[in-house]
Amino acid sequence: MYRLISYNLHSGIGRDGIQDYHRIGRFLAAQNADFVLLQEMDTRPQERGVNDDISAICANGHFELIPGKTMTTAYGWYGNAILSRHPVLHRQQFDISVENREPRTLQQVVVSANDHQISLLNAHLGLKKRERAYQARCLYDAVSDIQQRFNIPACVGGDMNEWWPNTKIFKRLDKQYRQLDTGRTFPSQLPLIKLDRLWASKRIIVSEVGRLRGAAFDHFSDHLPVQMDFDIALPEQ
Repeated sequence: MYRLISYNLHSGIGRDGIQDYHRIGRFLAAQNADFVLLQEMDTRPQERGVNDDISAICANGHFELIPGKTMTTAYGWYGNAILSRHPVLHRQQFDISVENREPRTLQQVVVSANDHQISLLNAHLGLKKRERAYQARCLYDAVSDIQQRFNIPACVGGDMNEWWPNTKIFKRLDKQYRQLDTGRTFPSQLPLIKLDRLWASKRIIVSEVGRLRGAAFDHFSDHLPVQMDFDIALPEQ
């Protein structure tokens, strides 16, 4: 059994105004996550060291971090990241940016977990409707290409920034992978809209899925994390 969490960190700044990757890293480790899809990882502030930020979010070696940088400065970087407790075999990044908008990427890794290889895809889509529609098409195209090349079980997740309840922008992806019921995740103090989403491919057997809530950690970000527990079915003969 494996556990995956997707979490928009809001640069590690909680609703209490405190920036603290240590508490988030300890929280993720305490959840016994195997994999974590992170959005808005930010190591740019000059007053902090990049390696210190990474060590903190990795709970001092509990996870390995694979960066998915969208912006880089003299002091650090900003973007997505994937945490894994299992060996990473492959990593790549797709540029899904729209001109004159904030840079966006789709991040993919292949991990080796016990006797299985699993493809993990992490995305953070834009704030404008047309921007997201374009990026959703890019996401589907990337998923299709990856599925053809690797043909292994896959999980897709992230902050999709799509708040329309009856949205159609994921209709092609929904036909290829099943979208899971993660629930409303934003804002974390009173979740009203479903921004954070997860999809699973055919061989992913999901046992539990949903948002994580608790007074001890709800305030760590403006988003709630979403989690799924799953196993891997054997390939069809």
